[in-house]
Amino acid sequence: MLKYLFTFLLLLSFALAVPASANEKISFVTLDSPPYSYMENGQIKGPGPIIIKAICTKLNVDYEIKLLPWRRALITVSRGLAQAIFFLSKNEQRELWLDFSPPIFQTEYGIFECATEPLKYKRIEDLKGKMFAAFSPSNALNELRIINEQLGGQIEIDITADSLSPFRKLNVCRVDGIYNNKDVGLAIIQRENLKNINYAATIKKLNYCIGFSKQHTPPNFVKEFNKHLIQMKKSGELAKILKKINITPSK
Repeated sequence: MLKYLFTFLLLLSFALAVPASANEKISFVTLDSPPYSYMENGQIKGPGPIIIKAICTKLNVDYEIKLLPWRRALITVSRGLAQAIFFLSKNEQRELWLDFSPPIFQTEYGIFECATEPLKYKRIEDLKGKMFAAFSPSNALNELRIINEQLGGQIEIDITADSLSPFRKLNVCRVDGIYNNKDVGLAIIQRENLKNINYAATIKKLNYCIGFSKQHTPPNFVKEFNKHLIQMKKSGELAKILKKINITPSK
């Protein structure tokens, strides 16, 4: 129910907001989500900001990047207070109101377990009767719900408002597992010095993109941005940027 209410509010904001003009600054929003984007010494770092800076500089376009909680980031773009959001994967709900860049890199979604109480995962049916933590709104939660439907609703889902709480709970075995982005999960574990969590298995691979509001982003900007992104892929420039965090570009 909450999922559909959130979708309705996004679409309502989308309908009421005023489109951006072609001359306005392009505002990008993202989550504090290392290794993809994070604050360090007062500056937003990571491959996302580097890619955006490179392309916007070539296009001579003024831009800004803001770190926001994920729900607020989505609503900010839907209302036209920002034009773009990164990184995220495509799904039917998002494609209603976002245009997507070409795939930038592939990431894995999978299962994290408590090291002292391992899941002993071998197949998806092993998750029946387990409690998993996930934060909302997130594609990980959407994917976990799909898995739960496949298992007849036999997974208990503990929903949190932030991405850190699930890992803190798992570290003390308050939940049985987490379904999450592998790169982000490993970065959280390292940053928070969580010693009692293992990555157990990969369930799905997804491509990450930049999403542009259909209502609030000048179409020509999206076209030119994507054109330059493709050129960065072909030249090897994108691969050099992503190599810093051991990620390879999408094909």
